Amino acid sequence: MSTIGCLARAALRTDLHLACVDGPDVGLVLAPGPLGRAGDVPLSCASVAREHAEFSTHAGRARLRTSPGAPSIRVRTRARRWARLRPRQRLGPGRRLRLGEDVLEVRPRPRTLDWPGCDRRGRRGLSRSSLLRGAPLISVAVMVSLMAWRLRSVAVPPALWWTLGATLGVLVSVCVIWAVRRALVRRRGWDGSALALVLASLPSSGTAPRSCRAAVWPGRATRLSRRVTLGVPASSAQEGDASSIGIVGEHGAECALWCAGQVAAQVGGARVWWGSHAPVLVGFEAVDIHVSDREDCPYCAVRGAKECATGVLHIGYARSVAELPSWCARVCVTDECPVSALWWWTVCRTNASDALPTRVDWEPSSARAETGTLGVVVGQSAQGPVCLDLVSDGPHALVAGCTGSGKSEALLGWLASIAHCYCPDRVRFILIDYKGGSTFARLAHLPHTQALLSDLDAGATSRALEGISSLLRRREAELAELGLPDLAAWERAHDLEPDSVPPPPPRLVVAIDEFRVLADTHPGAMDVLMRLAAQGRSLGLHLIAATQRPSGAINATMRANMDIRLALRCVSGADSTDILGDARASSLPRVPGRAVLADVGELQLSYMPDVVSVVADCARRWPLSSAEPLWAPALPASLSWSDIDEAVVPALGLPTSSVGGVDLGNRERRPAVALGMIEGIEAHTPLLWDGGSIQIQTSAHEATQAARWARSIATRIARATGLPLHVIGEATPGALTMLSPRDVGAIDLLENVCEHGPAVLALTDVPALRSALAQSLSLPQAEELWSSLLARATRAGVIIVAAFSGRFSSSSSAMGAFSMRLVRARDVDEALHAGILPSEVRALEDGQALLARPGEPTALACVPLDPPPGAALPRREEDTKGLWRIPSCDEAAALVSNGSSPALIGPEMTPVRWEQDIPWVVIGTQSDADILAELHDVAGWAPPTISEIIPESAWTRIARRDGHRMLALNPSDNVIRALMRVCHKYPLSICAHPWNPSRGLICEGDTLTTIQLTGGSVNT
Repeated sequence: MSTIGCLARAALRTDLHLACVDGPDVGLVLAPGPLGRAGDVPLSCASVAREHAEFSTHAGRARLRTSPGAPSIRVRTRARRWARLRPRQRLGPGRRLRLGEDVLEVRPRPRTLDWPGCDRRGRRGLSRSSLLRGAPLISVAVMVSLMAWRLRSVAVPPALWWTLGATLGVLVSVCVIWAVRRALVRRRGWDGSALALVLASLPSSGTAPRSCRAAVWPGRATRLSRRVTLGVPASSAQEGDASSIGIVGEHGAECALWCAGQVAAQVGGARVWWGSHAPVLVGFEAVDIHVSDREDCPYCAVRGAKECATGVLHIGYARSVAELPSWCARVCVTDECPVSALWWWTVCRTNASDALPTRVDWEPSSARAETGTLGVVVGQSAQGPVCLDLVSDGPHALVAGCTGSGKSEALLGWLASIAHCYCPDRVRFILIDYKGGSTFARLAHLPHTQALLSDLDAGATSRALEGISSLLRRREAELAELGLPDLAAWERAHDLEPDSVPPPPPRLVVAIDEFRVLADTHPGAMDVLMRLAAQGRSLGLHLIAATQRPSGAINATMRANMDIRLALRCVSGADSTDILGDARASSLPRVPGRAVLADVGELQLSYMPDVVSVVADCARRWPLSSAEPLWAPALPASLSWSDIDEAVVPALGLPTSSVGGVDLGNRERRPAVALGMIEGIEAHTPLLWDGGSIQIQTSAHEATQAARWARSIATRIARATGLPLHVIGEATPGALTMLSPRDVGAIDLLENVCEHGPAVLALTDVPALRSALAQSLSLPQAEELWSSLLARATRAGVIIVAAFSGRFSSSSSAMGAFSMRLVRARDVDEALHAGILPSEVRALEDGQALLARPGEPTALACVPLDPPPGAALPRREEDTKGLWRIPSCDEAAALVSNGSSPALIGPEMTPVRWEQDIPWVVIGTQSDADILAELHDVAGWAPPTISEIIPESAWTRIARRDGHRMLALNPSDNVIRALMRVCHKYPLSICAHPWNPSRGLICEGDTLTTIQLTGGSVNT
C-alpha cells in the first residue's frame, strides 16, 4: 500500500480509535496522539483547543488526558447523561464522549473491512428465495396452531393460557429487539468513519473490476433499498443504473464526496477530480469520478470528450435544484451531512503517477506572462505553465512549506523572475528575512531591492514600515491631485497620455520569509504590516508572506486579504488546512518545489539554478544609480563634525557662520547645537541638543567608545555655549578641569560644581568613578553625592555628559536627570534593561547609537566620536583667571612647589586672603604654633595671637570657638571627626585626603576646609 497521504490509515495501526459520529467533524477517524485543531488530523470545531487532549490506549481501553487550559471533556454515562471525564478514567469500546461540539465514539479495529455492494439490495417485496427462507417459520406457525386447537378439547386452567401468552409475547419482543438492534449496529457500521477505514485499507494497485457498478446513499446510511445505483457507461451497467447523479442540499459538496467514496469502496478504488485540475486517488485507479458544480465539467475538457464519454462517473452538487447542472441524470435532495468537509482529505492521497516532472528549470525567454501587470510563470501543472500576477490574482500571497519542501528557492525564483521581467520603475522589493538573512541575501544587489531586513536588525523593520506608510500617504495625495481612484488607473492613464500624465510610481512588493517569527517576536510590526496591506490594495502594495508552520499564525485578516495561497509540502494536515482549507499539501510527495495552488491544483514550481547571474544581469540592465530610492538611504556608519555642520546648514536654512550658535528660543536661551544626525524616512535630520544632560550607555567592551563620545559631545557643547568644561576621566585638551576618577579632587568637583554653574561636566567612565567614590568615602556617602549631583544639576545649569559602560539601565534609574540618551544596545536583553522595546533594536555601526528621549520614539542616530577641530587647543592661563576649577594632582604639586603664597586654602587651592587677624586655636603641639608664627612672618603679618594649644589626645575638648581660627596639621581621625561635629560646612573630601605635616584642616566660623603649606613656608 502507498503511505503517501491517507491520514485515516493511522487508525488501522492501533487497537482502538476514535470515530466522530456527530458534529462539525463527523466522519473523521482519530488515531492515538494529540487531539485538537493542531492534531495529526486537525479538527475544525471552533470550540476545540489547538492542543485539546492527548489520546492513548492501553490493554484495550482508551485514555484521554486534557491539556492545561483546555475545556473539559464530557463522557456519556450508562444512564445516557453527560458527565465530566475523570483524570484517569479509561473508556472501553462503544463509549461516547463530547469534545467541544464533536461527539466521538471509542471503536476497536473492525474484524472485516467491507462495504455493502449492489448485490445487497434489501427487501422490496416477496420473492421465491424469501419464501424458501421463511418456510421454517410457516411450519412452526402451523404446529403452534394445531397445539392450540388440541388444547381447546382439553380442560386447561386459565393460568396456563396466561403463561403461554406471556411466553409467546416475550419471544416476539426479543425477536423484535434483536432485529432492531441488528439493524442499528449494521447501520452504524455504514457511517463516514467506517467508510474512511474501508477506503484507507484499499490497495494502491490492482486490476480493473469486471463491473463498475455501485449503490450509494446520497445522505446518511439508512436501509439498503434507499440507495441509488450508479454504473459507468459501456461497462456492465444494467437497466435503471445512472451514469450521473446530482445532490441538492446545504451540504451538497460533502454528500457528493461521500458518494464518490462509496463508489471507490465497492469497485476497489477511484481517481477523483474535484476542486483542482489534478486528481487524487482513493485505492487504485479503478474508475474515474468527476465531482463538479458547473454546467460544463471542467475535468472532461482536460481529459478529452471522447475518453470521458465512456469511462467516467459524474456527480454534481448544488444548494438548490435550479443551480444543479443539467447533465445530472438522477436528482437527490437531502440536507443531511454524512461527512465533514475535511473528511475527504483524510481518505485520499495524491496521484503518485501524475504527469508532473520532478524539476522544472526556469526559462528566461518564457518567464514573462502574456498578460498581467506583474505576471510571471511560476511553474508547471498537468495542463501546462502556471502564471501568477500579484495585481490581478492578488494583491497578496501566502506561501507555506516545511523544511526541505523548496519554499525558499521557490520564493527566490518568483522574486528574481519578476525582477528579470520588469524594470525598477515598475516594481520595487522590500525583503524581510527572519531566518538570519540567508534567504534573500542573493537578491540584495538587485536594483529593485529597496531594503533587505533581518531579525538581526529588528529596528530596521520598523523604519521600513514607517517608510511604507509615508510612501502610501504620498501616493494618496498624488492620486487625489490627479483625480484618479487607484494606481492601476494611473498606469492606464499614463499609457494612453504619456505626455500629460506623469509616470506612475513603482509597485512595492514586501516579501517576508518566516513571517511566523516576525508575528511572534514583533506582533506590533505584523499588525502594522497587515493594516498597510489592507490599505494599500489600491496603492500598489503587495505582500508575500512565507512560513514553515502556518498553523495558528494565520488570522482572519490575513485570510481575507491574501487571495493567492500556495502550499508546498506541509508536515501536518493542520498546516495545510490553514492555507488551503484542506489537507492536500500534507500528502504531497517529497519532491522539492511540489506545491498546491488554491483554485489551480498541484504544480511543480520553477527552479532557478543560478540566481546570482540573474541578479547580475538585472544590475547591468538597470544600474543602481538609475533607480531612484523610495526613501532616504541608510544612515552613514560614521560622521565628522564638519559633516554635521554641512548637513545642518541646509536643514535649518542657516548661514554657515551661525551653525551651532542659533537661539532655539527655549527657557534658558541656549544656542542650537547639532550633535549628530537622526535617521529619517524622507531625509535625515540634525540631532539638536535640547539643553539638558546626556547619558551614553554601552557594553563593557565598548567603554573606550563611550568615553570618546562623552569627550566629543561635551567639547562640542562647551565650544558652542562658551561654558567651562570640567572632565573626570580621560584627558581632554581644552578642559578647565581634568581629573582622574581616583583623584580626591573628583569628590570636590562633584560636590561643588553645581554652586559654580553653569558649566559642562564630562564623565567618561561613570562606573569607575562611582567605584572610586565608594572606596574613598562610605557607600552611603558616595550614593548621596551622586544623587545630589543629578538632582541639582538642571537647576544649576550644569550639563552632564556621562558615559556608562557595562550594565544597561533605564532612564528612571538616573532620576530623569538625562533628557537625552545614546544607547548602544546590540541585543534584546540589553535593550530591555535600557528601557527600549525589542522591536527598536538596530544593527549598529561604529558611530551609531539608539537615541532615546522622553515622549519620543527611539531613533537611530550617528554622532562623531572625535572632538571638533580646534577643540584640542589648550586654554591660555589668562583665559582661566577668575574661573572656578579644581586642580589635578600634578597641578596641585606644581602650585605647592612654585606658589608665591605661603599657604593654599580649600580644594581649589587658592592663595591665603585673610582680611583680619583673629586669635588662633592650635590642635597639635607647640611646633605647630611656631609654624603659625613663621607663617605670619613670611607673609609679612603681625605675630599671631594663640589662645590655646589643644593636644591631639585631648580631642574631646574641641568645641566651636567664635572669633577664632582653628588649625590642625596632619590631623588624626578623632580630630577630624571632632571638627566635623562642630562645623556645619565641610567638604566630603576631608574623609579621603592623605594627611601630612604640611597639609591639614583650618576652621573659621562655621566652615571647615583644607590648608596646604607651600614651598615658601617653613614646614614643606
